[in-house]
Amino acid sequence: MTIKRSLTGFAVLLGVFMTALIGIVAYQQATNHIANRLNQDITQLSETLSNELERFSQLPVLLASDPRLQRFLTAPFNPSSTNELLYKWQQTLEADVIYLIDHNGLTLAASNSREDTSFVGHNFQFRPYFQQAMSDERGQYFALGIQSNRRGYYFSAPIRRQGVALGVLVIKVDLSAVEELWRYQTSDYLIVDQNGVVFYSSKPEYLYHSLLTLDETTKQSIIDSRQYGRPGLLPLTQATHLDALQSPLLALRDNESGISRHISQSFPMPQIGWQIFGVSPVTNAWQVVGQAIVIFMVFYLLICLAAASWFETYSTKQKLSRLNSRLEHLVRERTDKLQLSNQQLRETLRQYEHSQHALKQTERELIQAAKLAMLGELSASINHEINQPLAAIRTYAENAQRFLDKGNLNHVGNNLAQIVELNEMITEIIARLKVFARKQDGSHQGLCDVESALHSAISIVNARLLKAGIVVKLDATDTRDIVNIDAVQLEQIIINLLTNAAQALASHPSPRIGITPIRHQDWMEIQVWDNGDGVENPRQIFDPFYTSKPDGLGLGLTISKRIIEDFGGAISVSQHTSGGACFHLRIPLSKEETR
Repeated sequence: MTIKRSLTGFAVLLGVFMTALIGIVAYQQATNHIANRLNQDITQLSETLSNELERFSQLPVLLASDPRLQRFLTAPFNPSSTNELLYKWQQTLEADVIYLIDHNGLTLAASNSREDTSFVGHNFQFRPYFQQAMSDERGQYFALGIQSNRRGYYFSAPIRRQGVALGVLVIKVDLSAVEELWRYQTSDYLIVDQNGVVFYSSKPEYLYHSLLTLDETTKQSIIDSRQYGRPGLLPLTQATHLDALQSPLLALRDNESGISRHISQSFPMPQIGWQIFGVSPVTNAWQVVGQAIVIFMVFYLLICLAAASWFETYSTKQKLSRLNSRLEHLVRERTDKLQLSNQQLRETLRQYEHSQHALKQTERELIQAAKLAMLGELSASINHEINQPLAAIRTYAENAQRFLDKGNLNHVGNNLAQIVELNEMITEIIARLKVFARKQDGSHQGLCDVESALHSAISIVNARLLKAGIVVKLDATDTRDIVNIDAVQLEQIIINLLTNAAQALASHPSPRIGITPIRHQDWMEIQVWDNGDGVENPRQIFDPFYTSKPDGLGLGLTISKRIIEDFGGAISVSQHTSGGACFHLRIPLSKEETR
């Protein structure tokens, strides 16, 4: 355990050290990569801007030498032809706007004369590009358009006649190529003038603010020139000159309170006095660091898990080798004990099987005893049912002797025929009793005709029921249904229920008992009901030794429940609509019946 803890502590310390080292290296690599990418991007952007401006830089001088412009400014002015000429030049050169200004700064004609933002009629005397051209210089100027509110770079040249400046030709160039070029870049850019004012940016919140903290005089000069409309000029840094912003990390104010750090690269454009800054949030580098750390930690964790697995395997093998010798000894001891336990278990199983056999035998004896007890209860009615035909036989025999003495053979034959019928009746009664009283062998085989079993059970107790003034109402069935139960045992259940019902109706003024067979899809339901007082405790009625009779044992319904459940059926009790009890026997139909 001590070695394991020491190795775990060493692995944790090594992981922390390696994670810190990986983070430092990854941060340096990420910042270098981002800086190189920014440098490439802003270099490409500067080249694009330079090429775009270079393409238009000489055009104002060339176009200003066109004699038609001199005629336009000296002869009576024709605005339509002048506008048309400027429009054709603008379409050919793909410039933003080309317009003509007289020596007072008033715009006489423009290529956008047909548009709502036409420059015609507007005075641009205050613009530096006009003042430069009138001073016999080529003008260059970047500003936000007063009319169009679009940024553009202005090139201007004077229109001379005999050395005198008659007016100025101006070409405005749209630098939208900047935005098109940067559309697919993941970093941001800022283009600033010599005062540090941001006039192009991929982030609108930086636009027309300054990378420098400007003094009030410079701020007012920029506002008065209307070069950028009405700029906010919020200082984005604490620097006072652009040289202080050449460090690889640049802190920019995102809003009035937030400061965000960026990886920065700059590229100067001294020919036009601009400087391009490429910036990318430091969080991008930290994302790379985080990914590198996660990858390293996963890799290191896998190595640690592999090492731990090897160590555990090695330790386990050592433990197993020590345990094997102990287990061999224990196995020998346990084997001896198990053999002894197996012998005891086999003896216990034999005793259990013997007990089960004895229990089954006792159950069969109990069922047989219940049948004999039932026959004992019915003995008086059975004796009466047999004595009546015997008395009639004696009477018919005596009459036959008298008729024989008189020689009246016809009456003798009739009496003998009646004696035979009565003898067959006695024989049938005794046969039913013998079948009912026969002891079963314990098997659950046999099928039963429901209607025959019900009639047989009623015939056995009918004499007793008639003596008590009870007539059993048996509802007929449409078919002779065959159920999966032994006929004698079904008769025993029905007889028991009829006997119990008769005892419950002993003092009833108008006793009634009914049997209703109901066929279902896979089983047969037999309802045995009476109009007595019902069952006091339906939950306990099937419990052994529970009885409401003073001399009863409380086993009849318990035995009935056991018999019907052995054949896959069920028995329950409920309250009948007549007020008495209703027993429900549910017995499975034979497979042939359910086909």
